[in-house]
Amino acid sequence: MGKKTLSIGKYRALQRSSTKDGFFNILALDHQDALRQALNPKAPMDLSDESIISFKLDAINALASEVSGMLLDPVYGAAQAIEKNLLNGVGLLLELEKADYNMEPLPLHMEIRPGWSVAKIKRMNSDGVKIFFYYHPDNTKHAASQEALIQKIVQECNSHDTPLYAEPIAYPSPNGPQANTPQYAADVTRVVIESAKRTAALGADVLKLEFPIDIKHQPNEQAWVDACQSVSDAVHIPWVLLSAGVGYEDFCRQVKAACQAGASGFIAGRAVWGDACKLDDIATRRQWFETEAKARIKNLSNIVQKHATPWTGHYQAETVSTSWFKHYESGVEK
Repeated sequence: MGKKTLSIGKYRALQRSSTKDGFFNILALDHQDALRQALNPKAPMDLSDESIISFKLDAINALASEVSGMLLDPVYGAAQAIEKNLLNGVGLLLELEKADYNMEPLPLHMEIRPGWSVAKIKRMNSDGVKIFFYYHPDNTKHAASQEALIQKIVQECNSHDTPLYAEPIAYPSPNGPQANTPQYAADVTRVVIESAKRTAALGADVLKLEFPIDIKHQPNEQAWVDACQSVSDAVHIPWVLLSAGVGYEDFCRQVKAACQAGASGFIAGRAVWGDACKLDDIATRRQWFETEAKARIKNLSNIVQKHATPWTGHYQAETVSTSWFKHYESGVEK
């Protein structure tokens, strides 16, 4: 399959969020409820906003120089990092949705954060929109509802000429295998691949995906590569691996397998900075960011550099001539 033609605005935004070689080495710090729980597990809602912001700014300050981009939230991270001048030369992705990993009950229906929009994300000169949503191809009614909202977001991103990073997350179907069972583990690959395929067909520009195999039930790393290759064969657009709370060492192995099979990098959160949440002393935590977290990012980036497929392998810029600007219209995808 040939390269897809991408508008100049989206092409430029992908350049700003990737390395010069076209790889995504992005740190995810858009966590909210999950971060509260990690920082103060006994009483997460007692944690102050200032404590959350401080944690994020310390991580960003230490790690911005090591990554190609940052995925942040509009509440505790993005504007604060800009105000502190911490994002120079780093791509900025913003989450659009309200949902978080640790919300109870599980928010199956995607909800856009009230007062927030694609237009505002673009207005603050960001480089992409991220949308996290639960999806199961067998739950047809729920899938159709999610798809309708995704299509609307795709149209808005096209209108504002900003890339959409779509993150479909599997969940147990009401009539299928339940979580944490061998039957569910055996079905994970099919669900992840089909969800990715459908999301790509809706018009997402980059996919942020779970590892497409349950490594607890499948230790054969060649099977990991094969599952990741099936993702690449199905979507034909760039995809990156999310860390999903796995440990750092396991995530390194997953990133290698994914990149060997066509992934373009990672958007990693807790696998990089999760252990810092256990450090109560602020000075000790800052030092940990400067040493251990930096080392983790550098190692992951080296894996990507060695094995990944650049996003430019999937996209080419729209035809540029001396009169290209006359035909540069919002909302036009080729």
